[in-house]
Amino acid sequence: MRRVRLIALDMDGTLLMSDHHTLPQRNIDAIREADRKGIRVAISTGRMVEDASDFVRRYDLPCMIIAANGARACSGPMPEGEVLYRCRFTQEDAHAALDILMSSGLVIHGFEDGIVNTVDNGSGRKYHLVYRGLIEDRYGETELRSAAERGLMKLFAVGDGFAGDVYDPRVEPVREQLKRALPHLQITSSAPGNIEIMPPEAGKGTALAHVAKTLSLARENVMAVGDADNDLSMLQYAYHSVAMGNAAPELRTRCRYVTATNDECGVAQIIERVIASQEDSDV
Repeated sequence: MRRVRLIALDMDGTLLMSDHHTLPQRNIDAIREADRKGIRVAISTGRMVEDASDFVRRYDLPCMIIAANGARACSGPMPEGEVLYRCRFTQEDAHAALDILMSSGLVIHGFEDGIVNTVDNGSGRKYHLVYRGLIEDRYGETELRSAAERGLMKLFAVGDGFAGDVYDPRVEPVREQLKRALPHLQITSSAPGNIEIMPPEAGKGTALAHVAKTLSLARENVMAVGDADNDLSMLQYAYHSVAMGNAAPELRTRCRYVTATNDECGVAQIIERVIASQEDSDV
């Protein structure tokens, strides 16, 4: 492997086990060892920066953060970390996307820094960061439209009101409608029952390129590890692209390397391989 100096790690389906909560100790140890060897590590997730910051702080991880599918990048957990990259929807784009989403019957979340604006369509569920006390919540189309005027960073539409792990037949037609009407937006998914919509300047790949530039690194020095469609842009940017063993077959064929599954600590295995290869090259 060419010398890796920055590793970007997706969370769900990659760093975390399949329950979306458990972080194996082997992965923790590998991240800390990479940091000791001078390799920077960035958590790169569709989750909000408040969620990723809580995660990094809880496990005392020496990590930078790329959040909201690249709409935010920070030098470390917020609020202590420095914001390295930030983008928002224009008012016109946010309202146009909402016009389509409002008739879908899906639960709609619109995110600002520290706030989620929700149209729940009868689900009765609060966004999980609200339950955890990490962000404020506001409800109804009026609140969501007002947030669009202020500047949303991400829209998230989901059938089950939570993560969208379960397939929902309403999702794909809406996703295709959004792509046809607003092809310049970043429209992707992290699970079969959700739609993630970001501004044109967002994307994990765009944010990762910005972080690499901040660190004076070339893409040949960057590794990215992921499992889902919303990881594709960072896998395309990073010279060292790594698909998880649990990734879809088409994603695996587009990557330079394939590691083990998330439940087999595939992240730790590829980091250990990087460290070993670079130690050998120093001899």
